[in-house]
Amino acid sequence: MAARKSSDNLKEVIRDFRRDQVIDVARRLFGERGTTEVSMDEIAAEAGVARSTVYVYFANRDELLRACLQRMLNQLLESIAVDWERDTEPAQRLRTLIGGMFERLDDNPAFFRLALVTQEAVTQGSAAVGSELALIGLEIAGMIDNLYLEGVSSGLFRPMEPDRATSLIGQQIYGAMSVRASELIPIPRADAAAEVTEFILRGLFA
Repeated sequence: MAARKSSDNLKEVIRDFRRDQVIDVARRLFGERGTTEVSMDEIAAEAGVARSTVYVYFANRDELLRACLQRMLNQLLESIAVDWERDTEPAQRLRTLIGGMFERLDDNPAFFRLALVTQEAVTQGSAAVGSELALIGLEIAGMIDNLYLEGVSSGLFRPMEPDRATSLIGQQIYGAMSVRASELIPIPRADAAAEVTEFILRGLFA
């Protein structure tokens, strides 16, 4: 019984690894080509798996696109988890969040640029990207809302309508990411995160 359970666990790990491998390859190819019009056959070949294997995980390319964006969010949450729990001071949490988002952006700025362009297009793929970006936006907005309310509660931030504060902070981060994605030689990530955090905090301090 124990051997069977161990074997099942191993198979699950392999399945997860292959799925993540397909996602990472797809994200790279989408970014390199500057288009979502990359065939599932080519993605499978680059990932070193059979075409049928890709379809085990993803029914179509739109589903794969959404998975690429979701993996970026999961990697962000994983990368900041320790610092987020350790540094409970709102200003430091904001810097941690921005730094983590810049890290994910720097992994593949071309894919981020493509996601922005695709979201604005009128295609079936744009609906898939737009819906997933909206969900990611809600997740990030929730984190921003919590740290803002903590800052107001501690007297660090001046009080204002929370939804408006969250929206304004999110717009600043989103804009900074768009600028960074287009820079040929972006400044060091830690410096950029500190710069954007300070800029936002100037409008928040009580």
